[in-house]
Amino acid sequence: MQKLVLYSALGLILFAACGKDKFQDKPTVEIKSVNPTQVSVLSGSYTEILLGFTDKQGDLDSVYLYKERLNSIQKPVQFPILPYRLPDFPEKSKGEIKLTILNTDLVASENPRNQPNAPNGKEPDTIIFKIIVKDRGGNVSDTVTTEQLVIERS
Repeated sequence: MQKLVLYSALGLILFAACGKDKFQDKPTVEIKSVNPTQVSVLSGSYTEILLGFTDKQGDLDSVYLYKERLNSIQKPVQFPILPYRLPDFPEKSKGEIKLTILNTDLVASENPRNQPNAPNGKEPDTIIFKIIVKDRGGNVSDTVTTEQLVIERS
């Protein structure tokens, strides 16, 4: 009799553990690619960041990019937060988001200093982005960080 109770309890626990939802209320985000990582000063240049996401309710709302300048000489960062409101799309609990960021939004500092061996003779900005996603319920993902991007200046 004790064995029957023990096996029944173990079976019930196993059944309950397997019945958990695959995704959490809190969205997740991962960086799948960043291309290119060196962006020209030419008008129309850009970089694309491909993100993968999961969200239990499938109600993602926004992506926030926090720009951080890594150059050795510190300067205030122009537009350190880039919020992107997502367009309406069918609710999906898993998918991809492609962000296209123009070089004008990638620039991190005003008045780059002269650097003779650099492209165009100006110090490029070296930046990273810290990225989070938020859903309509106010749940926020953990932060993911891109690899370094080098933005040429003129």
